[in-house]
Amino acid sequence: MKYHLTLSRWHKVAERINIALKEREASIKAAYTATTISPWNKDGVEEKAADIARRAADDLALVEAGLRAIATIRTALALKNAALGIAARLAEAEAASRRAALYKSVIEGQKTDMVRPAGMHALPELVGETESFGFGRRTGLAVTLQTADGKFIESLRDRLAREQAHATQLLDEVADLNREKIEIDIAQEVLRIAGLAA
Repeated sequence: MKYHLTLSRWHKVAERINIALKEREASIKAAYTATTISPWNKDGVEEKAADIARRAADDLALVEAGLRAIATIRTALALKNAALGIAARLAEAEAASRRAALYKSVIEGQKTDMVRPAGMHALPELVGETESFGFGRRTGLAVTLQTADGKFIESLRDRLAREQAHATQLLDEVADLNREKIEIDIAQEVLRIAGLAA
């Protein structure tokens, strides 16, 4: 049966099918590999085994059809995503977000107790303690050197704002593009687990 849905809805349909199939896969494996019975419970064992095998075979057919449906959906989505440039936008949005995260970490890493290189000469020399091992080395206090000047930090703030805005714009474009619709034919036996009305 053919359905004409948005790209984002097809993603959800594929996700629902996949979740339902995982449950079925577990029951199939259990039916064929972990069905146990007590030795004294022999009455009707043939009918019980046949019923378990029949349900497992039905589930197996559903899993096979469901996996074909997922492959069909993902293929159609990939083709449409490529045609619309969604993957390229997502890749650029990720790059912009990573640049923004780096800029933010450098900006937030600036502390008031950092010392500019020129200010190092004004600091008194701190006499370190001698190691107790008797090697005679001094272990002094460490000072965090501020290697980024105010002008550079301000330029990072500007870059941060630009990259965040760029990433947001790209993700908004992707959201808009995901409203595009495509038609996909879904097998009748998969409609229920896909959450689609027959």
